[in-house]
Amino acid sequence: MNMRNSRPLDPKAPTLYVGYTSVLHVGEGIVDEDGRVKLDSGREPFEMARLLVDTLRPYRRVQLVLTTAWIQTLGEAKTASMLPEELRDRVVGSIAKFPGRFNERRNGVARTGSIIRHASAHGIRDFLALGDDLYGVPIDMFPHFLHTPSETGLATPEVLESLERWLLLNASD
Repeated sequence: MNMRNSRPLDPKAPTLYVGYTSVLHVGEGIVDEDGRVKLDSGREPFEMARLLVDTLRPYRRVQLVLTTAWIQTLGEAKTASMLPEELRDRVVGSIAKFPGRFNERRNGVARTGSIIRHASAHGIRDFLALGDDLYGVPIDMFPHFLHTPSETGLATPEVLESLERWLLLNASD
């Protein structure tokens, strides 16, 4: 990742693959004429980011890999810089160099394929991907993917409980 102060990816560290839409906020991002990002829902960008900050606080080793499509428009550094500092400091990269293959795009499973290829290429074994568009997950990979509802994202109690359970099992020192 082309960011100063970014920490290097550690394949042995617990890793969260994080999208923005329907995870950290509700609504699709739109860049306005002044270059500001707004959401088509009218809600605030990153309204649920504090939930992730608070949930990750006891787990200092957890690193983040960004899966948001915002990277295609804004680039990795700008996209990561929009996060609260506590999350931004955990970002170790993105799936940008692992784009969806043609057949994956056609079948709506591109993000899932990109995440799996990124994790495999970097030797990451302890990972969890969060998102509302994680389709086509192979059966043996189910434990690595956590679906977030489009309308509630990370604020869904069952999602937070599942994330906390994963962190307890995979990120405790």
